[in-house]
Amino acid sequence: MTDSFSMRKIPVNQNIVVDADEANNSDNVKILELSNNIDLWEKEILFSDKGFFSLKGKDTENKIKEFICELENFINSQINSIKFQNLISQEKLLEIKKNKINAVKSRMEIYEKSQLEEWERQVYAKSLNLALDRAVLYKNNPEVISSSYNNALIILNLMARKEQWDAKTILAKKEEFESDFYFSLINAFMADKDINASIYFNEYKDKLNIKDKDKLERAIEQLKNYIIAYNWAKELFSYNLSDDENEKELKSVKDKNIETLIRKFLSDFKSDREKTKKEEEKNKNETNWQLIKQILSDEPDKAILYIDYTLSNESIKNKKEYIKKIHKNGFIQTDEGKFIDTIKEIYTDYENFLKKDISDLYNFLSEEDFKIIQELKNQTSDKYNFFVSDYNYIENFLKENSVNSEKEIYNLIKFIMSAKNSYTANNKREPDIESRKKIIDFALERIIKK
Repeated sequence: MTDSFSMRKIPVNQNIVVDADEANNSDNVKILELSNNIDLWEKEILFSDKGFFSLKGKDTENKIKEFICELENFINSQINSIKFQNLISQEKLLEIKKNKINAVKSRMEIYEKSQLEEWERQVYAKSLNLALDRAVLYKNNPEVISSSYNNALIILNLMARKEQWDAKTILAKKEEFESDFYFSLINAFMADKDINASIYFNEYKDKLNIKDKDKLERAIEQLKNYIIAYNWAKELFSYNLSDDENEKELKSVKDKNIETLIRKFLSDFKSDREKTKKEEEKNKNETNWQLIKQILSDEPDKAILYIDYTLSNESIKNKKEYIKKIHKNGFIQTDEGKFIDTIKEIYTDYENFLKKDISDLYNFLSEEDFKIIQELKNQTSDKYNFFVSDYNYIENFLKENSVNSEKEIYNLIKFIMSAKNSYTANNKREPDIESRKKIIDFALERIIKK
């Protein structure tokens, strides 16, 4: 038994022999795995949302060292966890580490250079645009125009040195900028209908490219006609002549284009005068109504004395009637027909209604109903759309059911408006389409039952 056991014992000093090809293959796989991990790091770190290759322009500056240091630490941590069978594999791995880092660093340097060059180009382009914009903003200041132009030339020279332009390119770039500079400047004067547009055009037209020059030349001619016509019309309008007298003056204009423009300006001036007059009349009427209402409250017998007789006959008549009604009844009872007509007017011609003076409605509507019309006049566009939708729905019902009584229609509108207001007060929000339909349907059912 002893002999048999002794034969199976392994000698203490005997080395375990491992196949060389098998060891090399194991080491090679470990090296390949590390290489894969480095490539994966490059993909996930350098190409991530906040990685190096996602950086743009100036943001890439001085970032390479930071990322390469992180890569080196990553590779070292990976190497420290690897156990090789052959020493030569360790040397091969260090060589791979060096090559990988150098390759990544090289690609990063190329990217950084391209991004910084693009950033520089953008800064130069922005500086040129700002010089042009500044000249346009201060177009009435020759000193600012001159300094902006000179600054732009300095920037062009910097670009030329940086990008190594030849003499031909420098000249082409300068001519291109000058054309843009004076074209923008002249256009800015054109927008203001300023005669300086013509002055600058005559002085710098040779700096413009052919296309811009031709375009501005036609526009300048139109501007001259515009200025001549405007000044002529303005002077003619100031004389406050009759239409026949204006026609007599216009016959002396030889240029038909200028004559047409003068007529247009005269028409615009008259229209503006009418609008101003109506607005002043409206404000005066509103103010007079408030004064009369106040006097009726404080000294009712004197209210008639405060009517402004420079206003229209219609307004004067309405105020007199209003005062009589207050003296007799102490309040105004709504004219239901007037109320309904006003609602229809809001529905059919809201734009004109917005411009209208509604003060004279004090004579026809109770305080409550006047307030309703006032709120409809001042409603938002969304509320107006709801109003139109609801009115269509109601109007179709009235037509289908032949409801013509002013009293019924008036009561219906008042009931619906009151119900909507109650809904808003209780729910702290405007009724939606479904809620408004329920309110209207309930009101309409009451008419059917009657």
